[in-house]
Amino acid sequence: MERFNWQEIIATNIQILRIVGLWPIDSYQLDFYTLYSSISANLFVTAVLFQTINVIFVYSNLEALTETILICVAELLALFKIYTFIKNIKMLKRLMVVLDSDIFQPKSLDQRVLVRPAMLLWKMIYNILLGAVTAAVSLWLVFPILNGSTRRYALPFPAWYPYDIRKSPYYELTYLHQSVGTSLVALGDYNIDMLISAMMMYVGAQCDILCDNLRHLGGDSSDFASLLTHCVKHHTKILKCKTPNFTASFDSRQKICRFAEECNDFFNFILLGQFFTSSVCMAMGLFRLALVTPSSFEFYTLSFSILSVIMQIFTYCWFGEEVESKSSKIAYATFESEWIVQPSHVKKNMLIFVESAQHPVKLSTFKLFYLSLDTKKGPTIVIKRLYCFMTIAEFTARQVREVIDECGFVQMGHPPYSPDLAPSDYYLFSKLKKALERTPFFF
Repeated sequence: MERFNWQEIIATNIQILRIVGLWPIDSYQLDFYTLYSSISANLFVTAVLFQTINVIFVYSNLEALTETILICVAELLALFKIYTFIKNIKMLKRLMVVLDSDIFQPKSLDQRVLVRPAMLLWKMIYNILLGAVTAAVSLWLVFPILNGSTRRYALPFPAWYPYDIRKSPYYELTYLHQSVGTSLVALGDYNIDMLISAMMMYVGAQCDILCDNLRHLGGDSSDFASLLTHCVKHHTKILKCKTPNFTASFDSRQKICRFAEECNDFFNFILLGQFFTSSVCMAMGLFRLALVTPSSFEFYTLSFSILSVIMQIFTYCWFGEEVESKSSKIAYATFESEWIVQPSHVKKNMLIFVESAQHPVKLSTFKLFYLSLDTKKGPTIVIKRLYCFMTIAEFTARQVREVIDECGFVQMGHPPYSPDLAPSDYYLFSKLKKALERTPFFF
């Protein structure tokens, strides 16, 4: 039977990573692709750098500061992911080779059909999220063109440059530089996320194959023991578990590649940065939503951006939950085999294996938290409460402003003057209005 190609489902993902400059054929060497990758990296690193420097010049304007931080935090996270991805590219290539080994291959057409739904689900999520990310980035890039701010030499993202961008062709080249750099960062960031999700999907698929092999254990004692030994080797290579004593004949001194464990090591730092910065981005994004006019173009742009961040976290947690759920079925699948008619020494070996498979594999971030749907609930509740607080605060401030206006407070020269207020009331309203005017969050 023809070998099953695990990388076929992620072919588009790998191709986009190669376009961004993150997927060499073997490793980065002194060749043309490394030169291309260096140029690509220079484009998106400088784009993020100039936007980050701009924070120094807008720190006194709260609205501009939050907008700049929202963008910079997301892009700095993307750069961190790209750096970590390049640093661990050899580990990832080794995992791909291990995935193509004989023990990870489906043994029948039924097993190929068994793993197909999970792969098609990943492909569907990939296409949907690719559309969402493309829409969000495109809206950001064309926003100055659609609202006519290009006449004021506005850029898609506020940034500082060491030259005057108000001159042609500097403005056009800078606009192009931001567009290309931001697109490369977004594509690299998103496809790294989905490749990590694909590795989780592969772990879940291997659990499905292992469960199917266990269910079909049968025959006489020698055949049953041989097939069980094969399943134990498969389980050891997939999951983080100790090798039972009765597998000592498999050369226990040999270093065994535990696929799930090494996958977890590959994306530990990436997920730690993802969860931290995603919380900041969602908070800043909701903060910005409280400032813009509902149904405006900027409102929908921010909404797409927040949706992309939420889906990033949800994707990790969803596939992490799938791995935990599927690996928890391994022990139960063992008892669906023809174990009752086997001799006692085979049953003893089977019980040792079941004991090692009692604890499902849980993908985590440095053991700080596990990737599951329960992990997703905590940040969601916090964001909901934060948004409710900001909405109430904004509504209260607007009500106070209306009361001030209804009291006849007018500004005539310096100092302000209001003929309808007593001196003490006038002083109080004057201080209140100045305080509110210094807080653009409420207006």
